[in-house]
Amino acid sequence: METIEKIKSHYNFTAGDVKNLQSLKPAMEKYRDSFVVEFYNYVKNFDEAGKFLKDEATVMRHQDALKTWFIRLFEGEYGPMYLKELEKVGMAHVKIALPAHYVNAAFHFVKRYTREVIEKEFDGNGDKAYLERSVEKILDINLDVFTSSYIEEEKKFFLSQKVESYLIQLANRYSHGLNLVLVLGLVVLGVMVMGLFVYDIIHILDGNIEKGLLSTLGSLLMLWVVIELMDTEIKHLKGGKFAIKVFISVALVAMIRKILVTSLKSDAVEAQVSLVAAVAVLGAVYWLVSKVDH
Repeated sequence: METIEKIKSHYNFTAGDVKNLQSLKPAMEKYRDSFVVEFYNYVKNFDEAGKFLKDEATVMRHQDALKTWFIRLFEGEYGPMYLKELEKVGMAHVKIALPAHYVNAAFHFVKRYTREVIEKEFDGNGDKAYLERSVEKILDINLDVFTSSYIEEEKKFFLSQKVESYLIQLANRYSHGLNLVLVLGLVVLGVMVMGLFVYDIIHILDGNIEKGLLSTLGSLLMLWVVIELMDTEIKHLKGGKFAIKVFISVALVAMIRKILVTSLKSDAVEAQVSLVAAVAVLGAVYWLVSKVDH
C-alpha cells in the first residue's frame, strides 16, 4: 500500500485543496443528515442492498459511520491516521464481500451530491469550480484506497501467482475438454435414440399398434431429452449458467416413459402407482426450481 503523501501527490492534492475543503465544512455539516437520507434513497435500488443492510441495527451503525466519514472529508486532516481509517473501511467492504461496482456507484452519488451542495451554497462564488475540484480529489483518493483493499485481497496466493494461474488455466482447459466430450456423447446418444425410434416404428408395421405407439412416444420423449441436454450443454460452453432444471426434466421424462412401458402390463399396477408418485414429486421440484430461477 502506498503512503498517504504519495497518494496525494499522484492526485496533485495541495495545501490549497486542504483549505478549500476546510472552508466547505460548515456548509457540508448542514447537509449531513440530508446526505445520509439521499444516499439511502440511492443505494436501496441496488439489487443486493438488503443483503448488506439486513436489519435496523446494521442500518443505524452504517448511517452513523457514513455521517462521520462524510464530515471527515472536510476536516483538513489527511495524514497517516486518515489513511488507516480509510484502509479499515475498505477492508470492511471486502470482508462482507460488497461488490466493487457498488462502491464505485456510491462514490458517483457522493460526487454528484457534493457538487449540488456547492452549486446551492456558493452560487456566484468565483472559486466554486476550484472548490469542486478539491472535493473530487479527496473523493478520488478515498476511492483509490478502497479499491486498493480489493486488490490487496486478490493478491493472496497459496503457492504463487504464476503457479496458481497456470493451474487454473489448465483446469479450465480440462473442464472445457470434458464438456466437448459430453457434447460428442450426446450426439452419439441422439443417433442411438433415432435407431430406437425406427425400431419402434417397425412394431407398428408388424401389427402391434398399441405397443408400437407407446414405445414410439417413449422414444420421442427420449429424443427430446437428448436435444434439451445438448442445447443446454452448448449454451454452457458459450458461457451460459448451469441449468439444473433441465436435469429434473430428464428425470421426469424417464419416469413418464417408464409409465408408458408398464401400462402395457396388466400386473404392473403397484409399479405404476409408485411411478406416478415419483412424477408428482419431481413435478413439484421442477416447479420450485422454475420459480426460483424466475
